[in-house]
Amino acid sequence: MFNLPSLRLGRIFGIPVEINPTWLIIFVLVATSLAFSYFPALFDWPTWLAVVNGVLTALFFFASVVIHEMSHSLVARAGGIKIRKVTLFLFGGVAQMEEEPRGPGREFVMAIAGPGASLLLAGLFYIVYAISRSAGVSDALWAPLEYLALINLSVAVFNLLPGFPLDGGRVLRAILWGITGDLLKATLWASRAGQFVGYAMVGVAVLGVLNGALNLIWLGLIGWFIAVLADNAYRQQAAKSRLANVPVSAIMTPDPVVAPGDITLDELAHEYFLGGRHSRYPIVVDGRVVGLISLAGVKGVPRDQWAATHAFEVADKDMKSLLVDADAHVDEVMDRLVGERPGAVLAVRDGRVVGILTRTDVVSRLRRADI
Repeated sequence: MFNLPSLRLGRIFGIPVEINPTWLIIFVLVATSLAFSYFPALFDWPTWLAVVNGVLTALFFFASVVIHEMSHSLVARAGGIKIRKVTLFLFGGVAQMEEEPRGPGREFVMAIAGPGASLLLAGLFYIVYAISRSAGVSDALWAPLEYLALINLSVAVFNLLPGFPLDGGRVLRAILWGITGDLLKATLWASRAGQFVGYAMVGVAVLGVLNGALNLIWLGLIGWFIAVLADNAYRQQAAKSRLANVPVSAIMTPDPVVAPGDITLDELAHEYFLGGRHSRYPIVVDGRVVGLISLAGVKGVPRDQWAATHAFEVADKDMKSLLVDADAHVDEVMDRLVGERPGAVLAVRDGRVVGILTRTDVVSRLRRADI
């Protein structure tokens, strides 16, 4: 479900903002809950007014979530970390970074930025709410402000729970990292705290459901999600630690087969992918590598357009992300191999592409190391 393609809304401060289709689920739940439960229970409004306020309040709430994630992103970018995008999805929002912070101080500042932004929004909404209510304006105007102040405060408090990968868990990891000087150990403790928080939420949800509080099912789902992410975070960090001193050149495929940029996808499929050994190839134009094309990228183009589409048009041409030093350590480039990236990077030495490193190469090395 979380692999569904996201809809690009635009850019904020140069950072792409997207909505995953799963976000529609939580948006509808929040909007309908406000329109048919929260507001009607407090105010004697006509149905149309409750619905309008429910939808608008939900939109402002998710705009607040974007601001929360953008705060993380801008602080991270100020520290030299490239931000791929901010995505709204089923469980809220997430800022996708190219790499993790290099030091505990930077991680601490980056982690605290999101809850700080939510607290600031809560304060601003509350001030406007208080002024509006004291001025005697209609409750249809100040009621959404009161809710937005409360929900932003709740978001800040929830995210500050000391369990990785919540913001509070990242703060905890930064503190432990600074004290011990050991990122892996700090990640272990912060991740275990995250699992405790997650499973505690699941436990509360189960007890609540057994006593008739069906609305706590959502709390259980979030708790399970946090617990799973916490465990995965430690496994990923453990893998990185095993690869900390392994150069890219040690596990890459040297002298990779390249494909010309002007070849059609039809020709590429038959001459390279069909029966070939690889699922991605560097693309060359005028003797220079200009991108990387994957089988998944080819399949993303309708079959009836293959004969008229050239490899260069489909290739990932973000060379800044694709190129890595052949002598760099594998742990430094692992973040570029996950998510929606092509799943490979091109190793260069003296300005020349000398190899290709794929997710499969990394997994194979980890298996040999008994990760």
